[in-house]
Amino acid sequence: MSEISSGGDSMDVSGETTFGGSETETSEAVGTVSSEVNNASDLGIETGTPGVEGVLTGHEVSISSTETTHGMNQILETPETLELAHAQAQVESVHHSALASILERDGAYISSQDHARIEAGITSIKALDNIGSGKTGGYHFDSKNSSIRVASLNEAQRERSTIHETHHFASHNREIIVPMPDKGGYMVHNTVGTRQSSWFHSANTGENFGYTERGRGLNEGITTMLTNRQLTEMSPEKGREAEQQQIYGHAVDLTTALESLVGESTLKDAYFGGNMQALESKVDSLAGEKEFGHLRDCLDRTISDNYAERVAATREAQEILAKMSERNKAS
Repeated sequence: MSEISSGGDSMDVSGETTFGGSETETSEAVGTVSSEVNNASDLGIETGTPGVEGVLTGHEVSISSTETTHGMNQILETPETLELAHAQAQVESVHHSALASILERDGAYISSQDHARIEAGITSIKALDNIGSGKTGGYHFDSKNSSIRVASLNEAQRERSTIHETHHFASHNREIIVPMPDKGGYMVHNTVGTRQSSWFHSANTGENFGYTERGRGLNEGITTMLTNRQLTEMSPEKGREAEQQQIYGHAVDLTTALESLVGESTLKDAYFGGNMQALESKVDSLAGEKEFGHLRDCLDRTISDNYAERVAATREAQEILAKMSERNKAS
């Protein structure tokens, strides 16, 4: 699954979140963050195991005949570096084609500000031999930069992870800084898709404190749902393989059910356009006052690293959706 860091979503078989706007992708993974942290948040890391917290690491490869001697190229061109060079080319190609598909299909939901950011391009996109145990991808966003990291495991995984992280990049991205000179720092409010996070940054120590986050479960559910659909458009077999991996499985199932009740346009307008108010109003009108917040909280818990909590949260969310369905039929 994916990890997003603020200031981002990444794919990971375990969930991870760090400051700066990042996300990770996981198979039933959950992002966890300490109440006191020293870096910006990452939204989108894809992982394959629940509950891993850390930073993106790995070896990057750069081979240039114009910058290195023939002898140096002979040293660099090992099977490992050649494979990473191939992975880098694939990740860049998939990112561009996935982005073009998103803009063609869902560009009408994207604001002019985000269109300009997307047109300027991602700051950095890298294929790495390792981005942490269980992680397969990550997205980081802050007011100045955006980056995608994809683990180089195999071609199918790289393609899926890159499409996932590219959706994070194409979604509603914002960062607001609120100066607090009386407290010696400032508040950061970071949004990627439907995930909203905030923390206090100390200008004196350079540390971040009081990280809070909401909407990550819904965000990963939407991102993975859209990723699986794009893969299905490319090939039914690719779509089936992605769905069988059960990346954020509970969140995807619940988000798909939510879409059937509120409508595709309402969900996409929230994810790509930042119109959370319309989604909240629609859910509350069917489920009851303040039930959107309740449902969002349930979705966040469905990507927990605690199995019992995931199951309980899924049942709770199903009850809310069932109530919405009944009222929708009656109206």
